[in-house]
Amino acid sequence: MRQGHLSIRFKFDKTEATQVILWLLHRHGIMDKLKLVKMVFFADREHLARYGRPIVGGAYVAMPHGPVSSELLNYINGVNTADERSFELDGVNLRPRSLVNEEYLSESDIAVLEDVDREYGRYDPWTLRNMTHQLKAYQKNYPPGSSNASLPLPYEDFFLDLEDKGMLQIIREDQEALADLE
Repeated sequence: MRQGHLSIRFKFDKTEATQVILWLLHRHGIMDKLKLVKMVFFADREHLARYGRPIVGGAYVAMPHGPVSSELLNYINGVNTADERSFELDGVNLRPRSLVNEEYLSESDIAVLEDVDREYGRYDPWTLRNMTHQLKAYQKNYPPGSSNASLPLPYEDFFLDLEDKGMLQIIREDQEALADLE
């Protein structure tokens, strides 16, 4: 076994990302982009800890305003996106263009989104930003004085702030087994 040699990775799921964005927008109406990406981070982290996978996924990075899935941020910003999106970005605000289709989200996705919305949905974007700055995962990967726009934030580090590390071992073993099959 090559424990510790493989970095945990999860592909970005644009379909799920779209539905998560719409789910949050229909809960909150117009939503600040910073708040939305923080809510998705908390949902991905919680789903990873409970079920062994994030909801949206992608390569997470630590940026000046906290952790974010790089692909999610690019998708929201319209980078490399020729297709029509189900939401629009007007300055820093997102608004839905269509209804959410929960059939694309699992029961566990929805349960975690509801829990995260209950816990974090009442906060403004800057409070959420500051909350992510207190996390060990962020502090480790974006230390004070960092001048880079973004630095990699490994999924393994999501567990630095979580008490139960059992799921981390399961994920590592699963990804190592998959890598051995390739």
